[in-house]
Amino acid sequence: MISHDRRRLRLWLVLVVLGLASGIAAAQTRSGGSDALIAWATVWGDTNRNGTYTCEEWKRYATKLFNDADKNHDGYVDAQEFKTIQQADSMLRNSDLGYFDDNRDGRLSRHEFVDKPNPFFVRYDRKGTCKVTLDDIADMTAAEARKKR
Repeated sequence: MISHDRRRLRLWLVLVVLGLASGIAAAQTRSGGSDALIAWATVWGDTNRNGTYTCEEWKRYATKLFNDADKNHDGYVDAQEFKTIQQADSMLRNSDLGYFDDNRDGRLSRHEFVDKPNPFFVRYDRKGTCKVTLDDIADMTAAEARKKR
């Protein structure tokens, strides 16, 4: 019974954080705050609404962004096409093509863009499973709150 109540409290806390984050995502996107990462995950992840964000969901979303930007269908996104990605996703609006361009050839391959580690997973996937649950987010949020005290 206690663990059920604890889980319910965690879920409530996560929902509050998600609700607040979605309301202030635009402001926090500029500051790079962790709540902006949570709000961003609601854009591309948990597509089946099971409370888990996966690398597979991220890669599907990133692949769609890439495909939509690759206007000439050559399998690469150049600097001009990259603007489509920046316009399509507010979290990537201020991103730089050079960050993704691992081989520094001035264009992105699908692999360079889609397989680049997502900051959401870098921050919240402490187990390295390519899955982040609402409990994982709540644990990280609670740990950060304890550090601030």
